[in-house]
Amino acid sequence: MAEELRGVADPKALARLGSAASMVRRIGAHERGEDPPRELYAELYRRLLAKYADATGEQQPPGPAAHLPSFVRPRPAGAVAAQPEPGGRLVLEDPAQIVMRARSLVASNVDAGALEEIRAAIAQIVGRYEQEGPHPLIGDMQTLRRTLHELLRGQQPPEQRRELFVLAGQAAGLNAYAAVNLGRPAVAEAYCVEAEELADHAGDIGLRMWAAGTRSLALYYQERYADADAAAAAGAALDPDSPQAIRLLVNGRARALARMRHADARRQAEQAIGRAMDLSDRFADQLPSGVSSCIDHAPYSPARTVANVITAYVSLRDTGRVLQYAGLIDELVEHSTSQWTRALVRLDVATALLHPRSRDVEQAMTLGGQALAMTTSAPIRSVWQRARELRDRVERWSLKPEAADYAAQLRRWATSPLARTVTGSRGDR
Repeated sequence: MAEELRGVADPKALARLGSAASMVRRIGAHERGEDPPRELYAELYRRLLAKYADATGEQQPPGPAAHLPSFVRPRPAGAVAAQPEPGGRLVLEDPAQIVMRARSLVASNVDAGALEEIRAAIAQIVGRYEQEGPHPLIGDMQTLRRTLHELLRGQQPPEQRRELFVLAGQAAGLNAYAAVNLGRPAVAEAYCVEAEELADHAGDIGLRMWAAGTRSLALYYQERYADADAAAAAGAALDPDSPQAIRLLVNGRARALARMRHADARRQAEQAIGRAMDLSDRFADQLPSGVSSCIDHAPYSPARTVANVITAYVSLRDTGRVLQYAGLIDELVEHSTSQWTRALVRLDVATALLHPRSRDVEQAMTLGGQALAMTTSAPIRSVWQRARELRDRVERWSLKPEAADYAAQLRRWATSPLARTVTGSRGDR
């Protein structure tokens, strides 16, 4: 039967059928009445029956009625309804069969323990990400996503199914963020679409907002700043008073606007910063402590928000604000396990120190060199972008030995085997 069904399947259906072994199990469940055929198999059974009907000349009910249960199909002319047995007794189903089939409708291929393991796997990836980077974790992320897809092809009660949709959306989001850090924007966009689709089916607005923020980040690193701002604004509009809006405002809108050069961009960037800080204060008792992971699905911690404010003010060339906000989180950053946060804040401060009115080339190059040393084993797109910008900013002092040393260190960093995956192309490969 599996071979017959494959024979009548079109390419799109074939891609959804899975292995022959999984088809045999599914067909067996249909035969035993444990699991009624759903859309894909119902259509293939209909095609197969139509194929043999054509070969034998038997008449089939026309159109959609062909795959309807017999009791709702149009009755052929002259047909009579089923008659009761002699004595007037109707033949009904066995009560045990009724109960067994009812129980099969609420059966699940997932238990509470499996869901807990999946949640723990996501938390573990989030916890390891800023130490190890995407390179050693991308395999785990993809395996987790495939596992959730396979589970969703089974049967679960509504609450379990909704949670699986959320977890699958989070897994897609992890893959999207890793693709951004690896400089693969087209792949990141595809994963963002997947996360949004799953979030829609689960009714999870927070996850949709998170996916919009990751899309905005991908656009930012493509230097498509107006598009990055628009993506973040669309995400924030889903629930403007949600703590998830903090990330969209400060990582999405403020940083993108600060890069734009139209007359109103600075005012809008500072408005986005102010709004993000207000929300951070309002939800302070609900937000994570310390420097939250950049890939966490939870809202930004206050320190993570301030780190993004620093980046926006670097682009706005406001050295005073950069140093002011860096001082606020310096202790938290230095005690954080996030090497990326330590590196990125150093690169931001270093760039600000090259402003003509506060120029300190030696200190800037020291901080830049420290940032590169911290991320050699886990290079990502954001470090590459800011390290290049620091090199470009210091070029006017290229004769200074510390500037030349930094440029040489950046060349070594960029040509390491791991770094080539994020520095080799600005587009998707």
